[in-house]
Amino acid sequence: MTSGTPVRSRLQAALGTPPPPPPGVRPLADGDLPALAALMWDAYRGTPDEPDVGSITGAVREVRLTMDGEYGTFLPAASFVAEYDERPVAGALVTLYRDVPLLAFLFVAPSHAGNGLGQALVQAVMHALAEQGHDALTLAVTRRNRRARRLYDRLGFVEVP
Repeated sequence: MTSGTPVRSRLQAALGTPPPPPPGVRPLADGDLPALAALMWDAYRGTPDEPDVGSITGAVREVRLTMDGEYGTFLPAASFVAEYDERPVAGALVTLYRDVPLLAFLFVAPSHAGNGLGQALVQAVMHALAEQGHDALTLAVTRRNRRARRLYDRLGFVEVP
């Protein structure tokens, strides 16, 4: 690994019948872009995924690229925001990549980490996708990101080739 690019695992989970989104989790709104970019940068700083974003400008770019279809067709009806005091504190952005739903990004503000928001968002995504007739959700996780890997393990994701 000479380029410094993080090594990632591809994970997949069957959707089954996940519960509906809990209170405080809502569908993504058009005006969420600035808050989501700031949240992404805040969440990625100091983690193995920081180089993916690099700066607040990079986070704005990544959110826009996702919404513009760079990582597959953006699925706003399966993308969610978690709020606290009516302010976004976490987000999940989903695309349709090679005909399979992809959790392109999941991020939680460090001030709200450990409160189950990541799990609530992924379950909201899974619920929405199941209602749309999909049967699986994929994602790529940095192998060194132990916290994310534990979350995905708890939610039934398994490594796939």
